[in-house]
Amino acid sequence: MNGSLLKYGWVAALVLVASLQLAQAWDGATLYFGLAALVGFVALPLKRLVPAGLAALAIMVVAMTGGFFAARGASPDRDPTWVLLDTVPRLLTAARPAPATPELLVPGLLLIIGVSTGAVLSVSKRGTALFVPALGAAALYVSAALLTTGRADKYGLVALTLVVLLALGWLIIDRRGPVVPPAVPATALSSLTLVAFVLPTNGFEPRKLVTPPVTDIAISNPLPQLAAWAAQGEAELFRMRGPEVPVRLVTLSRYTGASWEAASTYGPLGVVDPPDLPVGGRVQDASVDLRITGLQGEWLPGVGKPQAVSLSNAMVDPDTGSLVVAEGLRTGMSYTVRGVLETPADADLAEARVPADATKYTALPRLPFTLADYARQATQNARTPYEKAVALEQVVRLNRRPDAEAPVGSSYARLETFLFGAPGESGAGAGTAEQFASAYAVLARAVGLPTRVVVGFQPVPEVNGERIVRAADATAWPEVYFSGWGWVAFDPVSGNGSGPSAASKREVLNRLASTTAKPTPTSLPSVPPLVQPTAVQGDAVAAPPADSGFPFWVFTPLLVLVALYAARTSRRLRLRAAGPVGAWNEVLDALQLAGLRPEPSRTVPDIGREWGEAGARLAVMVDQAAFAPRPAPAEDGWRLARQVEKAVRRKASRWRRVLWAVDPRPLFRR
Repeated sequence: MNGSLLKYGWVAALVLVASLQLAQAWDGATLYFGLAALVGFVALPLKRLVPAGLAALAIMVVAMTGGFFAARGASPDRDPTWVLLDTVPRLLTAARPAPATPELLVPGLLLIIGVSTGAVLSVSKRGTALFVPALGAAALYVSAALLTTGRADKYGLVALTLVVLLALGWLIIDRRGPVVPPAVPATALSSLTLVAFVLPTNGFEPRKLVTPPVTDIAISNPLPQLAAWAAQGEAELFRMRGPEVPVRLVTLSRYTGASWEAASTYGPLGVVDPPDLPVGGRVQDASVDLRITGLQGEWLPGVGKPQAVSLSNAMVDPDTGSLVVAEGLRTGMSYTVRGVLETPADADLAEARVPADATKYTALPRLPFTLADYARQATQNARTPYEKAVALEQVVRLNRRPDAEAPVGSSYARLETFLFGAPGESGAGAGTAEQFASAYAVLARAVGLPTRVVVGFQPVPEVNGERIVRAADATAWPEVYFSGWGWVAFDPVSGNGSGPSAASKREVLNRLASTTAKPTPTSLPSVPPLVQPTAVQGDAVAAPPADSGFPFWVFTPLLVLVALYAARTSRRLRLRAAGPVGAWNEVLDALQLAGLRPEPSRTVPDIGREWGEAGARLAVMVDQAAFAPRPAPAEDGWRLARQVEKAVRRKASRWRRVLWAVDPRPLFRR
């Protein structure tokens, strides 16, 4: 009875650890997967009524039926088989980690229930080896590694835990398996763990096997709506809980000369395709809970670069991170967004470069000469891209004022009026955040800085545990991309409150004070009709900072020791299969390890007699095996060799005994 409880407890621990590891591929699925790991024990009472095979079949039929009813809402018009088969492609095209929605939980739950049931039934019979639980745990661990690209067990701690549990089961519980030295499975498991521990995580990606659904959505540019939101003032749009950070609504990167355009192709969050420009080297995670109270449209508010959204129907543009819900927002909609915020230090930006090939973010079709020349004058003494960015922020803000009633638009003509218009002209020197952000983005592109414009909401203080975002909080801000550090926000008009520090900008402006504040537009009558300016040569792409992650090199000595131990064990197994001659070679290995290697001229019987009766008998067996035409059946030569080896080892020094199992010299003995 105690043996059975020990086995079932071992199975429960093994499957539970592997199941909780798999739960990392979903957002909030830990409880569900933990309970699923125990479902297999229902097979024990069923096994008393029906054969084990029928008990397992009954559990899986009930589980699959429940899975069908849980997932059919995603495919209401499909038959049960199709609904269940469709859950895997849905999971592989969902966010990473996947939301804990019924249709996305089904594949993981069914896998765990199947493994749990098979593992429990496999150990319920007497005399069976504990192979099936090990195989099931490996299947769950590998599934977790594939679904999370190795991030769920970054340092191999869960793998090490599974190895320890497997070793305990094989070396303590299962005493009826094949006769194999305990060092063999221990060495194999340790080696596999260390290999998994140090291998890179950018290997096989199962999501590449499934084509993610892509949707074309025609959504209007929300920039002109900034004036309308400003007019609504205190109208509540949504509420949020979380850190005080800017909320992003949509990021606009395509400029036509007449307006900014949003992306039109969206797919599920977590698709394989990476953004066209990589995320920066310094980031921090941010998670917020939002509830829509008045905001309308298809754009879904989020933070940073979205990593996960609790809404299963949310889609994303992978390049900008803009989130949309094709069905539109509705009052009362609640969800959670987790994203990463790029947070480079001021020192990082001081000498940062910009990519030379980011033409998508520097395109300016038929740029007027007035804007190109104005940008050139504003940055003529700037040494670095960062100094250019700071100088343009000051220039756009200088002698211009925010005005909620100013004419909308971000075309070249509207920006020229905003920047160069005569006093009294409508929109001259006045504009909403649309004109400030657009003017900055266009001027920055004119001097080779990759830019885009973000429409969102500035941070708001917390009141009674919630942050109430109102229409007056809507704004827009430009962002500049720096190689290795990502997108950095700038603030030509009071806006999102993030980006480089004021002290860093003031230091740059102090150096450029004599030039950055005094650009003058070229006289309009002398301007050529429309000139495409010569593209400013982008700076070389700076290499991202080296990742100062876990120092895997510290495990190099351990890997060397494991490799030597495995090689020595392999040699011993080969010698054991070679009969008396192999046993004698084991004795010669021991003599070499102890520093007592005999002279090559000495005979086998002469050496064997030095080590007592066991040595003499083994020497006779070796001579018969080597020279007798038909050797007579002999006793176990390996047992005699082990007796001689123990005697030899007692003669060895202490340091030789410490290195006995990993000393490489026997590997080179002929």
